[in-house]
Amino acid sequence: MSIFTKTKQRLRRHNLSKLGINPSTNNYSALFGGDHGWVVDTSRISKDSIIYSVGVGANIDFDLALINKFDLVVHAFDPTPRSIEWVNNQSVPENFKFYPIGLAAENGTMDFFPPAREKSTHFSPVKRYNEDNKKIIKAPVKNLQTIASELNHTVIDVLKMDIEGAEYEVIDSLLACDVSINQILIEFHHMYKTIPISKTIEAINKLEDMGFELFNISQRTYEFSFINKNS
Repeated sequence: MSIFTKTKQRLRRHNLSKLGINPSTNNYSALFGGDHGWVVDTSRISKDSIIYSVGVGANIDFDLALINKFDLVVHAFDPTPRSIEWVNNQSVPENFKFYPIGLAAENGTMDFFPPAREKSTHFSPVKRYNEDNKKIIKAPVKNLQTIASELNHTVIDVLKMDIEGAEYEVIDSLLACDVSINQILIEFHHMYKTIPISKTIEAINKLEDMGFELFNISQRTYEFSFINKNS
């Protein structure tokens, strides 16, 4: 990692701290999925834990790391065509369950803008640059209540979301969701020019109001880990 990158990351962390965003101490946190992975409180994870990994893209390092460590089942979701194709071309363990649907605030279909690079899997519901509206695709999405009901889950031990800007509406929808969530891992996308940092701050405050405590911010400062203090 270059000095320039490290400096930018320190600056972003400093700016978050100035805005009052500081993670608490967690003695059980562990990184899964490499340098750009996700931090989980392992004291609340076992073989029987229910894991939702939403937004696969072309990377299942986090999913495989959890499977290898705990021998649990990961339920992974992504509705976009390049991700579906990528997953279908992988040799995955039996404990990796993939569903070609997305997570949203409501059931139906969602418009996705394609990534700038042809080989990228990062489709987004947010317009990030001067995308051509004619290349928008529609993909099926469901809210968390519906997905959990269809899979007969009343508790989700870890909900990991990397959904390219749709996370803000999903967080709003959790207020009306009857499913209990023990940990939420989120990549916030205020790095997009159309999403201000204030939107992320507001989302974090909403999660805190729901009983979630921030216990980790990644080195990149985009991945945030929350634990449910009431579970």
